[in-house]
Amino acid sequence: MLKSLTHSKLLMKLRESISRSVDLASKPFKYLLQIYINSLVKGFEIYVIGSGISTGIERYLSTSSKILLATSITTFTITLVMASRALPLFISLTVSAVASLVIAPSLSLAILIYLPMAMYRNRGEVLESKAITLLSALVLLTASGQSIYRVLEALPVVLGGAYKVFSVELDLASSLMKVGVPVSEALKRVAHITPSNILRDLFLSLSSIISIGGNVAPVVQSLVERYVTRYGIRVERSVEELNIVTEVYVALTMLIPMIVNSTAAFLLIYPIAGLSFDAILVLTIPILIPIASVAIVTIADMIVSRVRP
Repeated sequence: MLKSLTHSKLLMKLRESISRSVDLASKPFKYLLQIYINSLVKGFEIYVIGSGISTGIERYLSTSSKILLATSITTFTITLVMASRALPLFISLTVSAVASLVIAPSLSLAILIYLPMAMYRNRGEVLESKAITLLSALVLLTASGQSIYRVLEALPVVLGGAYKVFSVELDLASSLMKVGVPVSEALKRVAHITPSNILRDLFLSLSSIISIGGNVAPVVQSLVERYVTRYGIRVERSVEELNIVTEVYVALTMLIPMIVNSTAAFLLIYPIAGLSFDAILVLTIPILIPIASVAIVTIADMIVSRVRP
């Protein structure tokens, strides 16, 4: 028993020591990342929290700096092993150092900065298409006259599996209220970080109506009507985009055989060494046409996913 306790304490101390060492080694990368973010992107914390990638900017910087450290070490090791086979040791070390301290961190920094922004935009589109679920639940709950705090507590049960789509905003609002932040101020903060326009309008409207002490239910109902109007416009735009994609696909299916036949006729009249009609068929029918079809289907699915409730 004593031995097991001793081993567990040693493992705990070792883990803490490794954690401190990693934190210390990653501090320069954290500082570098912070400089890049402050100089290139304003309000980066909004992207980090609103995208759901992390709960705060400090946590994201800490995790990202460790990723940068691991990337640099891995790049240095791989580059050194590969370069030492063909180059002298000094040159191999120099090349590895440049790759691990300049090239790898630069690429990783670009990815780590762009990733939250891309996820923020993507999550905004998802929230816009799913917002009717939240609005419907709010209409149901506010009609019974419950307070916003009670409504937020009941939403996980009412929404069920759909709650995770809105969990970033709703969990943030609940946590702020639990630590004593006024309801109106908590909703304003949530509206500040959400990537969805309709949810931003929702939280700002709720914040305003709570501040003046009005009835919440009519506000939510008006937002539902506004959302339905916006949703109809988005569906119309998506239908137009799908029509364009369909026309492009039809044009491709008509043009590819014509191009193949024209090329075949040209090769019969003017043969080209190394290029035969059979080779063209192999490149077009089993390769080009399936790739074009997959690309069109993927684009169509992306268009539909924007408005899929």
